[in-house]
Amino acid sequence: MENNSLNKANGKAMSKEELSEYILSAYDSGKTMLDIAKDVGRSKIYVSKIIHQVYDDEEIKVRQYNKLRGQNKFDFSKYKSTSGIYRVSFVENKRNGNDYWSYQYYENSKLRRIVSVNLYKLKVIVLDKGLDWIEFTDEASDLVLKYRETYDESSLERQNKTGFFRVTKRKTNTKQGFTWAYSFKENNQLNFVSSVNISTLKAKVLARGWQWIELTDEAKRLVEENSKKLQDKN
Repeated sequence: MENNSLNKANGKAMSKEELSEYILSAYDSGKTMLDIAKDVGRSKIYVSKIIHQVYDDEEIKVRQYNKLRGQNKFDFSKYKSTSGIYRVSFVENKRNGNDYWSYQYYENSKLRRIVSVNLYKLKVIVLDKGLDWIEFTDEASDLVLKYRETYDESSLERQNKTGFFRVTKRKTNTKQGFTWAYSFKENNQLNFVSSVNISTLKAKVLARGWQWIELTDEAKRLVEENSKKLQDKN
């Protein structure tokens, strides 16, 4: 009998919610349902039910077909995209005429949306959340830059929840579950420098001559503790 209170993936204990996230992440990375089932010690039927909560039969068939052709998840998204941008669609609001751009993704097996009337602002919000943003065509990239002209650039220099200027946490498959990312603009594009260690990120930023500001005492303490931890390891 399957235990719903304690699950394991690659020897790591996790909750049922964490297990679902692991299954979806592994499926997105290209693993088959059978391989995932072996990893988590569950039946293929159980894994299939989790995946079908997110993807319909048509999407799964296309993924399987593309996998046989050696294509990755982003190729699949390009096949489905109408905007030329990964997970993004343009929504015509016939009720009041306020059309907007929508980015869809799944979190805790639930469909989430991020919306904005400004496509460039949508890109900034998506990247700040640590989500993937991919422009498949030159036309899509040009359109994003066009929207940038009407975007308030000062919002890039806001104080965020991390306590560091221009720094966000981005979800990753690392051991700690995230990396620290510093945003900067280059050639009219928003880019990031990242590291799993906040003190290493600080060193990278300062080495490039960029501004580094620790906005809170907690942020300063975090950098000091992380730096000391890395020194002790060496």
